[in-house]
Parts: sequence; structure tokens; C-alpha cells
Amino acid sequence: MLRRRLEQIERLLIIRLRSLGDSILALPLMEALHAWRPELQIDVLVEAPYAGVFCRNPSVHETLSVRPRSWPEKSGWSRARACIEIRKRRYPAVINLHGGSTSLLFTAISGAPTRIGQQKYRHAWLYTALMPPPRSVWQRSDLHTVEDQLTLFPWLGLPAPERPRGRLVVDEGARRRIRERLASAGIPGGGHILMQPTATLRTKQWPEQSFAALADRLAEKYSLPLILTSAPREAQVLLDVGRHAKHSHFYWSDLGLDELFALIESCRLFVGNDSGPTHAAAALGKPLVVVWGSSDFRVWRPWEAAYEAVRLNLPCMPCPGYRCEVYGTPRCILEIGVDEVLAACERNLQSDAPDARTGVSFTRR
Repeated sequence: MLRRRLEQIERLLIIRLRSLGDSILALPLMEALHAWRPELQIDVLVEAPYAGVFCRNPSVHETLSVRPRSWPEKSGWSRARACIEIRKRRYPAVINLHGGSTSLLFTAISGAPTRIGQQKYRHAWLYTALMPPPRSVWQRSDLHTVEDQLTLFPWLGLPAPERPRGRLVVDEGARRRIRERLASAGIPGGGHILMQPTATLRTKQWPEQSFAALADRLAEKYSLPLILTSAPREAQVLLDVGRHAKHSHFYWSDLGLDELFALIESCRLFVGNDSGPTHAAAALGKPLVVVWGSSDFRVWRPWEAAYEAVRLNLPCMPCPGYRCEVYGTPRCILEIGVDEVLAACERNLQSDAPDARTGVSFTRR
């Protein structure tokens, strides 16, 4: 019955609130739905800072954005306005990918006859259809977040691409602005290494002095410009990296999301932590090295990308990461050596076939 309803509707709203990485990892679902029914109009409700992930994607018909409470800009609707606009559109079906209280509010207020969530969501009675635990559907325990969100397809027996990639589409105006900025800095197009030394938790963020040492050694060996980026609120991390670095590098904390995507797209190699920009590099098909800390590697690793992950293998991993309950300080990220990350970077810079390393993780105990 549910499959038949989804085969007949003309429009669908998908709610994907929170985080850059989560938004990027929802793109494969959009692609799979579009491949299944190209005529289906798929709208996405997302928080305003991450609207750029979806607004140019050919699988998405319309990107609706709501302002988070801490968002200083005026783009996006207020929550009250979002409720009015969602209700006014009279969607026949809504899929909630988030499961939190705010996304539940938007799901319920839509009035959609078909409201799809997961059995683990709070207030499950407000949904008309609940997906069972993804592990039971896939009959596997090692599911990636992307596979978790694709559970709809095996659950309902829908045809889907085997492993939809989930590609980012870069704004042409942002490409032009980045080309101009690189040129004004004397950086040749495609000739720089890009590092994003920030993460949402300290247990996932490699130390600033380690990023500084890595940048210095890469600059010395390859004579390539090093650009380190962060969000404006994370600019102190860049200042700390610069304080530890021996050589002069570029530190940019003033990029909008579109410009960040364009800069990643133009780099020769991306280096970062488990973070949203790392997932952006994967979605843009860039060779990347990721320094891995406390989070679950099976669940959050780069999806369908050429990457190397440098990580420890401690018995306490993974963990929620808000604090280190075992050692007091997060050894999982602090004890990863510069030499190991440098070696992974060198393999990427010297290889003519980066795809051969797709999905390979280099670990040590």
C-alpha cells in the first residue's frame, strides 16, 4: 500500500535538518529517488546554512530553508513562517530523515496524508508509516549513514542504483570568485593543498600543532601552496595553526559555503578531520586524507570516494566523543603522528590512480 502511494504522488518533501555532513550524506537518497521516478518533484527542507548542498542539485526540485536560532543572516524562513509555507504546499507525502523535535513539528504541521519516519523516532504515533530498524532490513550491522537513509528502497522493494554517489554541484559564480581570489594570491588553479583543521568535537580534531607541522613539511617537499580554511566562528583554530607553523601559509575563514565548495573542487589534495568539509571533498570526487578520531568509522567514513583514513584502533573506539571517558584526554586523535598523515598525503600526491585507494583505511594500534 505505501509503495503504491509513493508511486502515484507527484510531490514529496524530505526533511533533513542539522549539519553540513549530514546534508551531504542525504544526497544519495535524492539521486536514488530521482532515478526511480524522474518526474517526481522532490523538495528538501534544510537549515539555511546548508541550503547550498541541495539548491543546484538536479535531483531536487525546490530547496526550502529555515533559519536556525543562532544563524546571524536573514536568509531562510523563521520557524513560524516555515510551518505556514509547508502547510500551504499540501504535500501528499513527507519523509523525515532527522527524527528530532523540530523536524517532527514540521512533519506533523505539513498535514501530509503519508508521513514516513523510523520506528526509533520519538512520538512515533504521529507518523503514518514507520521504517523498521535499518539493520533488520539490510540484514547487516555495518551500515553507513547513506545506507541507513536508503533503507526505504529495500524495505519497499523499490529499484535503486546500487551505490548512488551523491555529488555536489558547485555554483559557477563561486567558481569565478575563487579563481579570482587564487589568482590575486598568486596561487595557480588546481595547484594547492587544502586543509580544514576543524571538527565539531575535540575528540575528532587533530591538534593545531600537528596540522601546522604537516603543512610545513608538505610545503617544503612539494613547493605547493597550503590553504587552511574554517568557518568564521572557528577562526581561532586557524590562528593557532599559524602560531605553530614555521612557514607562511594561507588562512581563510571568510568563505561562504559555495566558495568553500569551489575551493575544494579546485584543490589537488584535501586533508581534514571527520567533518562536513571532508564529506564535501568526497562528494566532489577529490583525493583526500582524513585524520580519524572518536566517531564510528563504519558509519561516517567518506562515501564512495578516493581516500585514506589515518586512525588508531583503541578498544574504546568508537564513542560519542563529547569527552574521553577512558583516558581523560582523547588518545584516539592526539596520538596520531604527523609522519603517518604525511605518508598518506605523499601517496596521494605521487599516485596517478587515486581511485585504487578507494575505501582503504590505514590504521595502527
